[in-house]
Amino acid sequence: MTGITTNNDVATLNATLQQRADYIPLEDLPAETAQAGALFHNVTAELTNRALRTIVGPRGCGKTHMMRFAWLACRNNKAKPFAVFASFQRYFRLEPLLSSNVGASHLFHSWVLARILLSTKESCDAWIPKLDTASDLLKSHGYPIDSLLTLATKLERNQTIDGEWAVFSDSLSIDRTKIIIDSLCEAAGRKFTVLLLDDAAMSLTPDYLVEFLDIVRSLKSTTIAPKVSVYPGTTEMSPRFHEGQDSVPISAWISVENADYESIMNEIASVRVKDLSRIPDDAQALLRFAAFGIPRAYLTMLEDFLRGGFKTTQQGVVRIINDHLAARLGEYRTLGKKIPKLGILVASGEKFLHELAKELKNYNRPLLLRNERGITYGLRTDEKVALMERTLKLLIEAGLIFDDGEVKHGSPIRIYHKYIPHSALLLNIGAFTAEEGSGSVKQNLEAIRYKPTKHPLRKSLSTIMGDDFVASLNLALPRCSYCHTQRMTDNQRFCHNCGQQLVDVSAFNECLSTPITEVPGLTQWQRSQIAKNLPFFKTIRDYLAKQDPAAELLTVWGFGKQRTARIVDVLNSYVDDFLS
Repeated sequence: MTGITTNNDVATLNATLQQRADYIPLEDLPAETAQAGALFHNVTAELTNRALRTIVGPRGCGKTHMMRFAWLACRNNKAKPFAVFASFQRYFRLEPLLSSNVGASHLFHSWVLARILLSTKESCDAWIPKLDTASDLLKSHGYPIDSLLTLATKLERNQTIDGEWAVFSDSLSIDRTKIIIDSLCEAAGRKFTVLLLDDAAMSLTPDYLVEFLDIVRSLKSTTIAPKVSVYPGTTEMSPRFHEGQDSVPISAWISVENADYESIMNEIASVRVKDLSRIPDDAQALLRFAAFGIPRAYLTMLEDFLRGGFKTTQQGVVRIINDHLAARLGEYRTLGKKIPKLGILVASGEKFLHELAKELKNYNRPLLLRNERGITYGLRTDEKVALMERTLKLLIEAGLIFDDGEVKHGSPIRIYHKYIPHSALLLNIGAFTAEEGSGSVKQNLEAIRYKPTKHPLRKSLSTIMGDDFVASLNLALPRCSYCHTQRMTDNQRFCHNCGQQLVDVSAFNECLSTPITEVPGLTQWQRSQIAKNLPFFKTIRDYLAKQDPAAELLTVWGFGKQRTARIVDVLNSYVDDFLS
């Protein structure tokens, strides 16, 4: 069959196919939302309950869409809570303040509260019936709308905050923000409020993230339930905010192995793509599988197919899948540039991903002959040391590996954590064909629809990657302590940006290699408890590799929140003092 050559007006196509939920008009959202499947109902239920929740998933999995849908559901159903949707995607505009203003964190605190209050006013204006008291209430607390907007805009433009604006910025407080939200919730006739805080995964500015999560924790009350969207790999938690303690993480990403995967993704396409019937069913099915559970990816690939420019369906599908895979790998590589200390882990993660895909291809060959297929790898939990775990989470954040949970086979050494590499990569290397080559659309579909084999691929990490792979994992070279510029080589003695003398790399490595049990400031009991209960928490390197080290410490008997916060402070201070 020849490929579709589109003569449609491009504007019409763009109007019918907006992948990002941000651009869908609010009133059109219900008609463009696929509400099938347990995942959707589970996430939306969590978004409207009284608990603090972190909504976790890679870009494009639907976090924003479900938050906006939850807001609309609350507005239209009197039995649900009052809702405020706030996006913090402009946070990166405040990043320059970190190097130019000693009060950057304080200004960021004011900006977050200003944005929450502005979003509260927007929610009141869009509520049914409209809450006309919002402006007067804000003004009575000293927060006129015009002033809030001006302050937020000035901060986003890095303009000077002094005089009356400094006073106004200082006046913004969590307590007054909570009082205002509670008053408007009462005016709306609802029992509590959910704060839907989108784009809160401030991975490029970890200093701001710590401040943001502290604000979230402080806003939580019996009448206010914050919901925060975060990424699985680069969102480093605050020492005072712990997933599993302060919040429960909720996954917004569906597995390609889920029994409802086909129907859910098909329904999403049905409500978002008006010309879906012009795409052959087989092409839809293969692109659906290649999307790897990311709705935005599936919609983008369908759009690419509708644009045409290829001679056959086979040619079009192969090109689209390969282009999509290249884009995902390119986006993943940028993590190492965005967060330089993770550069080594990012590069190592890509090597692991490709080697794992090859192993699964070989694993599949005999399975395909008996009408089975396997796309899951089981990593022994005793091999998942801190730096390997962080490497895997970075791959998960980029949507290149799916975390499929644990499977147990009796003894501790036979407990495996299951991972699925990106389906587009498996298609790209011909993992679903018994012979060399990527195979036709029909051949791949036939194999994909085979029954999944009972057991995952179970090879040791050292067998797949070599004995020295785990030992090679490390955090990247330290930044200049004066101007924070990343050093260029391991033997660099002076910063190439500001000229200041740099910390000797050997000192950096010595710091990372320090056993936690030897860090001064910890009690003997704390040391023994850590050594006894956290076998993968041996050195400062292990500590820094963790996204949420405090959550690990909280699992130890006798370590409450205050004691854990103290231990975190001691360890962070040790690193700062060592490298200063």
